[in-house]
Amino acid sequence: MENKKLNKSVIKNIDFNSVDVEKNVESDIKEYIKDFNIDKSALDSIEIPKDLKKSVNSSFDGVKKEKRKNIRYTILDLLIVSIVILPIVGVINPKLFKNIPTIYPTLSSINKLIQIDNIKSIMGLSDDKEVVEGNESSQANTVYIKEKDITKPTSNNEAVKLIHSLANTLVKADYKWQCSEVTPKTIKLALKGVEEINDDYDRMHLRNSITKWEKGDFSNAVEVHNYVWEMLGGTVGKAEQLNNDEINKIINKYY
Repeated sequence: MENKKLNKSVIKNIDFNSVDVEKNVESDIKEYIKDFNIDKSALDSIEIPKDLKKSVNSSFDGVKKEKRKNIRYTILDLLIVSIVILPIVGVINPKLFKNIPTIYPTLSSINKLIQIDNIKSIMGLSDDKEVVEGNESSQANTVYIKEKDITKPTSNNEAVKLIHSLANTLVKADYKWQCSEVTPKTIKLALKGVEEINDDYDRMHLRNSITKWEKGDFSNAVEVHNYVWEMLGGTVGKAEQLNNDEINKIINKYY
């Protein structure tokens, strides 16, 4: 209650007449009006550009130039990357450029020269588990691949290795790392894989040779084995004669 009484007494003691409130307010208003006062002559001197669109666009010219410059640099970077990467891709897989006659033969030759598929195998980038021939102790560890585990080759090296593995089953040799089950299906897979072989002569020769197997004629198996064995750089395990017992089993089962 004391606070309320005090406030009332203070208010009563204020002399509002001593404070020229209205005068101060009027003075402030006049100052505000001065701040917002516009000189009519200055307003009349303002001219609107005849080509307003051009004037607006000119403000953005610098931004547009910078944007075009960045786009040019981006295109240049892409061209440089393409120039560097495309030849590497072409050497790894020349068939991607098969429809470009002027480039394909060169890429195929480089691929064959550096034996890119063998490099991939060494680096563990190939799914093929076969190693080309070996030492004497490997004979007891020959791997036999069943039909269900054989897939269509997707590269030059895989195609040659599949033919070699099938031929191992059909011939007698001192050393064999791997033999694949010879069936009409695996022979067809080998024929499809032949199309992955880079060299035209090798592709044609092996296609004709494997076609005979498709008909049940395995009389050329020794020659085919030694042909692909040399392509793979074999030094041990050259075939000398047919494995007639195994061939007869295949013929009796499928032909």
